[in-house]
Amino acid sequence: MNTPNLDARSLGGPRDGGLSARDVIRLLSDHLWAVIGVAAAVILVATIYVLLATPMYTAGALVRIEASDPNELGVGPNGPIVVQKQAPSTDAEIAMMQSRAVLEPVMQKFGYNLQVQAHKFPFLGSIVSKFATPGEPSRPWFGLAKYGWGGEKIRIDSLRVPPELENNKLKLRALDNGRYELLDSNGATLLTGKVGELVSGSGVSMLVSNLIAWPGTEFQLVGFNDVNALKRFSHELKVTEKGKDTGIVQISFDSSNPSVAAAVANAVAQSYVQATVASRQLSDTKTLDFINQELPRLREELRRAEAALTDNQASSNSLQPTAEAQSYLQGGLDLERQIAALQLQRTQLILRFTPNSRPVQNIDEQLAQLNAARQTFDARFNKMPASQRRDVDLTRNAKVAEAIYVAMVNKAEELTVRRAGTTGDVHIVDAAARPADPVSPNVPLVMGASASIGLMLGALIVFARSQLLTGVTDSRFVEWTMSVPVLGSVLYSPQQEQLKRATPNSLPTSAPQYGPRVALPLLPTAGTSDGRGAQGTAAAPAVAPNYLLARSFPHNASVEALRGVRASLHFGETAAPDNIVVVTGPTPGTGKTFVASNLAALEAETTKRVLLIDCDMRCGRLATLFNQQNAGGLSEVLMGKLHIDRAIREVGIPGLSFLSCGAYPVNPSELLMTPRFALLLEELNRQFDRVIVDTPPLLAVSDAAIIANRGGNTILVLRSGMHTEEEIEETVTKLQRAGACVGGAVFNAVPLRRSEKRSYGHLSAYSNHNHIAA
Repeated sequence: MNTPNLDARSLGGPRDGGLSARDVIRLLSDHLWAVIGVAAAVILVATIYVLLATPMYTAGALVRIEASDPNELGVGPNGPIVVQKQAPSTDAEIAMMQSRAVLEPVMQKFGYNLQVQAHKFPFLGSIVSKFATPGEPSRPWFGLAKYGWGGEKIRIDSLRVPPELENNKLKLRALDNGRYELLDSNGATLLTGKVGELVSGSGVSMLVSNLIAWPGTEFQLVGFNDVNALKRFSHELKVTEKGKDTGIVQISFDSSNPSVAAAVANAVAQSYVQATVASRQLSDTKTLDFINQELPRLREELRRAEAALTDNQASSNSLQPTAEAQSYLQGGLDLERQIAALQLQRTQLILRFTPNSRPVQNIDEQLAQLNAARQTFDARFNKMPASQRRDVDLTRNAKVAEAIYVAMVNKAEELTVRRAGTTGDVHIVDAAARPADPVSPNVPLVMGASASIGLMLGALIVFARSQLLTGVTDSRFVEWTMSVPVLGSVLYSPQQEQLKRATPNSLPTSAPQYGPRVALPLLPTAGTSDGRGAQGTAAAPAVAPNYLLARSFPHNASVEALRGVRASLHFGETAAPDNIVVVTGPTPGTGKTFVASNLAALEAETTKRVLLIDCDMRCGRLATLFNQQNAGGLSEVLMGKLHIDRAIREVGIPGLSFLSCGAYPVNPSELLMTPRFALLLEELNRQFDRVIVDTPPLLAVSDAAIIANRGGNTILVLRSGMHTEEEIEETVTKLQRAGACVGGAVFNAVPLRRSEKRSYGHLSAYSNHNHIAA
C-alpha cells in the first residue's frame, strides 16, 4: 500500500550536495551581520593595537665600499710594477658591520647592554601613559604607587652585575630625596644609592644620573651579557646592500626615539669606518716593515748587478748589443721581472698564510709556468755567441734589479703616506637624518589589513559554523541527499513564541492529570457496548482555543507556509493509501505538535471533517492547546475503558475533532502494537476526511515507527539548524525500515534569511493588503 518516495534529484538538484557560488553568496548574505560583527571585532583589536603600540622610527646611513687595495706587488705585461685591484666583497663587509668588534662600542655608548622600564599596571597603565607628559609623572591611580602611570624618566649611565645576575630581572625602587634601592628577583636588597653617585654593593655597581618618579615607583631592570646584548641590538639593526654588486650598503636602525635611531645608525657607520681604517693601517704597517727589511738586500743586489755589467762591458769593449741580443734582452727582461715580482709576493704571503694555502699555491703555479717559459726562451738563444749572451744576461739582471728596487722604494713611500690617512676604502655617502614619521605601526596598512582579515575571518566562521557546528539549515539537503521532498518551510514566528509562553504549563485541574496506570488487556473489557469504559468520562465541553497560531494570527507568514503544506497534501491524496497523516520528528523540540495542530485547524477550514489525535502517550500535551485535560483519551480507548465515541471531543473549531493521548500508561508501545489500534485507525479513516496523528520523537522511542507503519502518509518535521545530517539520515532509514510512506518533510522555525527577505516581503505586503481589504 505504501507508495515510493519522490526522487528530488530527478528534479534537477545537484547530486553531490556541494555548495555552488550562488549558495556561498546566499550564505554570506544571510549571515551578513555576523560577518560584519567579526570584522568589527578585528578592526577594534587593530585600533587598540594602533593606539597602544609604541611608534617605531627608522633611520639609515649609506656607506660606499670601494675596491680593495691590497699591498701585494705585481708585474704587468709591459714590465712596470702595479697594484692588483679586486672587486668589492660586499657580503664580507656586511658581516664585518654586524660583528661584535664594530657594534660593541655603540651598544655601550647608547646603553643597549641594559634594559630599564617602568613597571606598568596591566593594560590600563599602557593606556594612561599615552596621555602623560615625559618628565611629569602622573599621580598613582587607586593608590597603586608601585606602578608607573606615565611621565617617569630614568637614565642609568653604567651598570655592572656579577655573572649570576646577568640577564635576570632586577627591581629598582624610587625613594624620596633622589634616593633609590636595587633589589634582586627575590626581593632582597642589593644596594641603596643616590642619583648622580656611583655606588657598589653585592658585586653590583651602578650610576643613575637621572630619576624622576613618585616615591615607591618600581622599574624593571635587566643587565645583559655581551652575547645577549648583541642579539638584542642586532634585532633592531638592518644592514643590506642597495642593488647587486654596487658596493653601496645601507645601515638602518629602529628605535622609538627618532633622534636615537639616527644617532645609532651614524655611530655604527662611524665604528665600521674606524675599524676598517685600523685594519688597513695594521696591514700597511706589516707591509711597510716587510719592505724595509727587503730594501737593503735589493739595494745590494742592484749594486752587484750593475758592477758585473760594467766590468763585462769594459772587458769586451762593447756597449751596444746586436739586434738579436736586443730581442733576447727584452724577452728575458720581461720574464725575469715577473718571476722576481712573484717571488716577492710569495715571500709576503708566507707571513700570513701557510705554504699549502690557496693564495700561496696560486703563486707557485705561476712561478712554475714562468720558469718553464724562461727555459724555452733561453733554449732559442743558446746558439748566440757566449760573449753576447753574457752581456745580455748581465744587462737584464741589472735592469730587473733596478726596477724592483725602485718599485719597492715607491711602495714604501706610498704606504708611509697612506698609513697616516683616516678614510680608507670605506666612505659614508649619506649620514642618517632624524626621521619625521614612524614606520610602525602603519595605520592605513594595519586598518586596511584588519578590515580585510576581519571580513575573511567572518566569512570563514560563518562557513565553518554552517558546515560543522550547526545542524542542517538548508531544506534542499533533504531533497538532494535523502530523496524526501520538502512540502514547505515554515518561518520562525515571534507570535508563536508569545502563544507558547501563554500556554499553560500544566493541564486543567478539572480532571486528574494522570490516569490510572494499568496493564495492557488481552481482550476488550466487557460492558463497553454502551460506549462507556470502566473509567469512562464524558467528553469535555467545547472551548474556543486560544493558543493556535492559525486561529490567533491567520495571516502570519508561518501560517501561509502551512497552507502550502495543506495544498501539497491535497495534491498528493491520489498517491496516499488513506486519509491518515502521521506527523513525527527525529528529536523533541522539532515543532511537530505545532505543525500537527495548526495543520489540523487549516484542514478544518476547507469544510472537511478533521480529527487530531495525540498519540504521544508518554508525555503528550496537545490537550493544553485547547485548554483541556489528557484523561479520557487514546490510552483509555486502547485499554477498553472508554468507547471511541465518548473520547472524541469538540474543541470549538468547526469541522475539527480532537482525541487526547489519555492518561499516561506504563506500556504505550504495547498498546500501539495491539490489533485494537489498527482497527481504530481504520474506523476513524472511514468516519473522517482527514486524520492527523501527532507522535513522539522517532529517535527517542519506538512508538512513532509503529504509528507510521499503520498510517497512510508520514510527514517528517525538521527544525532548522537543530538536526545533524546523521540524525536526519537515521530518521529516514528507520521510517523506511518500519514500512512507512514518507510523503515529505516540513522545515520548521526557519530564520528569515536576508536572501529571502524580498520574497517574504511580497508575501507580507500581499497578506496585509488582503487583511485590510477584508
